[in-house]
Amino acid sequence: MSYRFSSRSLQRLNTAHPDLVLLFTESLASPDCPSDITILEGYRSKERQNELYEQGKSQLRYPKSYHNKNPSRAVDAAPYIDGGISWSWPHYYPLADHIKSVWNRLQTEGRVTAGLRLEWGGDWKSFPDGPHWQLVG
Repeated sequence: MSYRFSSRSLQRLNTAHPDLVLLFTESLASPDCPSDITILEGYRSKERQNELYEQGKSQLRYPKSYHNKNPSRAVDAAPYIDGGISWSWPHYYPLADHIKSVWNRLQTEGRVTAGLRLEWGGDWKSFPDGPHWQLVG
């Protein structure tokens, strides 16, 4: 199946580091993509970051999150299933495997910045975060 980002997802994605823009664009365009994807957030302002911290949805205050860099070094992306955002972990695992595979291909092809590593919040032992992706390094 072929998917395309909504204008709102593209607007959010375009606040991110060019490597994340490429990664998610290529991931969604791939015929192997297991689901549609919505971009929940890229760059976060001081107000938004601290709001999420106060709500317990982030462990970091501004400016310590990768979302607070400009361009953002983090993107929150969720599977979009049956017309809505899925918060179900069984939908995140195949999508995460796909995104990691696309990242590995882009690295092999030399199309992303050398020295940056992709990290998925779903792999974190404490405070697992399925939608969160960040570039470290």
